[in-house]
Amino acid sequence: MSKINNQIAKIENEMAQRRNRLRDLKAQATKQDRKDDARRKILYGAAYLAALPSLSEDAQKRSLERIEACITRPKDREFLGLEPLKNTNSDSKISEGSDKEVTADLPFVNPTGTE
Repeated sequence: MSKINNQIAKIENEMAQRRNRLRDLKAQATKQDRKDDARRKILYGAAYLAALPSLSEDAQKRSLERIEACITRPKDREFLGLEPLKNTNSDSKISEGSDKEVTADLPFVNPTGTE
């Protein structure tokens, strides 16, 4: 092999190694994002449950109804002992004529937008 071909092979090998390293770092970042998201949800959920007893009975009931309305997966509702939703279309947060979900700007929404 000529000197130039050796240099080309060396650079191609380095590029492959860097691509693999980049792939590994992206996977590591995604994994950390998922962990952070899960932790954020657990902390906000625990804080919500801790604050719930300090509300009046009526406020507790309204608050739980709002939260329970957001739980739409049948398996999750069954796990929590909630009644199945009758009509998911009316409970949806998607407005007619829109392809985008409407959500509040909540502090526990993943800021990177990945889940």
